[in-house]
Amino acid sequence: MYQQLRFFVIGLLTTTLIVFSGCNTTQKKPDIGIPEVPEITSREDVVEDLSGYKVPTSYDITKYIYQSGAPYILSLSNRPEKAGEYITQRDKVLNLGVYAADLCYATTYMMKQGTMNYLEASKILIDDLGISTTFNTTYADRIEANIDNRDSLIAVVTESFDDTWNYLVENQQDVLARLVVCGSWIEGVYITANMAQKAIDNTAILEALARQKKSLNELVTLLETVMDLEEVSDLYKGLSDIQEFYEEVGDTLTDEQLQLLTEKINVLRESIV
Repeated sequence: MYQQLRFFVIGLLTTTLIVFSGCNTTQKKPDIGIPEVPEITSREDVVEDLSGYKVPTSYDITKYIYQSGAPYILSLSNRPEKAGEYITQRDKVLNLGVYAADLCYATTYMMKQGTMNYLEASKILIDDLGISTTFNTTYADRIEANIDNRDSLIAVVTESFDDTWNYLVENQQDVLARLVVCGSWIEGVYITANMAQKAIDNTAILEALARQKKSLNELVTLLETVMDLEEVSDLYKGLSDIQEFYEEVGDTLTDEQLQLLTEKINVLRESIV
């Protein structure tokens, strides 16, 4: 069902790098206080459905920002030092996804310190969530070793996408997976829309944003089975509102549509960070 989602599912990016890579499903599940999916369908059906989901790379979209000539704007990303301020399990998981998108943004622009800052912010959240026992230093070390080579860094980041998703699903962390995806998608669109406002030539960015109509439809579908959970309901409503906006979007965004999308995504993003 979800194999065509081709945008900012980047939350798994960070969890791949520093949490779940190298783990097998025989390990004890992390106790992070996130509820499981309601028994609307059997666990086997959920696993079978979500196991077909292919986690894409986010660099396909951030490259348009970079190639447009827009400068890197540090203030658009969530501040790394806020990682220790999140209290609830929901906020920690969502911002793990947010920081993953920020990591991708920094990496695309080869911001070395930013890359390391967002890796560290992610580790803080992982420790707070009580899942740091699965931390695999190999990936962090490889990121440091490849910090000067964008292509190699992207290769390291994308290597364990499928393994990460499968780990979360098979360990019955379905809501966790969805929340991380939401945080990443929202932060990615937030950065892209705000960059489009500032780019000298934003044509490619507007077209890239318009193509997110399909990815948003897939994301909303991904949330439907858990939309009544307290941790998900507000996100589902906010994303559904943006989905309704996208019904009027064609092959590219107009200036008026860009302004409206920016306003909507800013409000939703603020509710997370």
